[in-house]
Amino acid sequence: PLPIDAIRCPDLRFDLYLVHQSGSVVLYRKCGTEYDSGDCEELRSRGITHLYVPHVQHQQFQAALCEHACATFENPSVSRQERTRIVRDSCSKLIENFMSAKRVDGLSDTLGVMASKFGEWCANDKSEFAYLLDMSEHDFYTTTHMVNVGVGCTLLGAELLGADHEMVHELSLGGLIHDLGKFGVPPEVLNKEGKLTDDEWDMIRNHPETGATILKVERGLSPVIIDMTLHHHERLDGKGYPEGIKGEELSLPARICGVVDVYDALTSARPYRGPIPPRDVLKMMREDVPHAFDAEVFGAWERVVERMLEDDPDRSFVGSDVEPSALSMESMIPSPIAQGVKFETQLMICRSNGQRIEGTIAESTSCELVVDANASLNTREQVELQGIDGKTKPAQFKCKRLNSQGASQLVFRLAS
Repeated sequence: PLPIDAIRCPDLRFDLYLVHQSGSVVLYRKCGTEYDSGDCEELRSRGITHLYVPHVQHQQFQAALCEHACATFENPSVSRQERTRIVRDSCSKLIENFMSAKRVDGLSDTLGVMASKFGEWCANDKSEFAYLLDMSEHDFYTTTHMVNVGVGCTLLGAELLGADHEMVHELSLGGLIHDLGKFGVPPEVLNKEGKLTDDEWDMIRNHPETGATILKVERGLSPVIIDMTLHHHERLDGKGYPEGIKGEELSLPARICGVVDVYDALTSARPYRGPIPPRDVLKMMREDVPHAFDAEVFGAWERVVERMLEDDPDRSFVGSDVEPSALSMESMIPSPIAQGVKFETQLMICRSNGQRIEGTIAESTSCELVVDANASLNTREQVELQGIDGKTKPAQFKCKRLNSQGASQLVFRLAS
């Protein structure tokens, strides 16, 4: 299926079909005929939103989709809103087809053309190109997320290296296909609220390796792109996945992809929460520098986002159905702390000012503890956690978050 306004072809290179509710398939336009805006409007008036292309003609369809998107973005007579929508929708369709039919010839080549255009558009007019990035209020779907990460990696690469740097194209393409390995993960797992089961967590943890394995057999694909796919969930402190690499082992492209990937995951709306404003997300991410994120890379991303908000303040979404200060990255993206063992053990949080706060251990790993409790602590505040046996353990307050029922939880980093 493709949206009825995804293409305009004076000479179609593929057949277009209609699929009726009964399941019957009818040829609408034959290869070699014309399909224009008049046809699109006529279909829309009949309540038809999609046409269909045969699998055997997907290579020709991909090329036409790419050409139409590029021509639209470069047409000054088309409104910015329409240009942005068509390019984003077209990229989403290209990615969707690549994920569902990975061995169709030409799919990765066509995405490569889009990635080259990203670099060209960014070099020509960075401010205008930046409108391809949904700043907030968008839903988190795998393909729309991958478009955002592709745009973001282009912008961040241009900020760090210069828009004309040869690596910017690789960063664009790597961002566009970095989550290829999620093609086999059910949507209900990707969007699940709360703790994942062990099997679900394994699905999530495996997607970087799955994607890298698929890309390794693609002809002529840069190792940079495979590296971004495999390592975009790694952290500088070695607590990421799938390999737990750290420090200098983590390449610059993977660091770039990791920053943009987390930023988009946090700004987007989920089934269980609204979107989080860009500046609130930057503040949350700043707390994990340099543990998760490279300071120079994250600082460059802050500059990119701030410029976009200064250029157009309307892009700074300010409403949310949750308090950003009550959230942490662990409450919105899969992480080891979110997969910890559950307990129901009482403890006492002992502050240096003498205050004692009762709480219940909700989740625990070897290095962090999540406690059901409602209190206001200072970030990085040192406390003593006292168990029912009277023994104490030094810890540092990390952040506050909400559980799936909206109740307050405190996250502590345990002293090593």
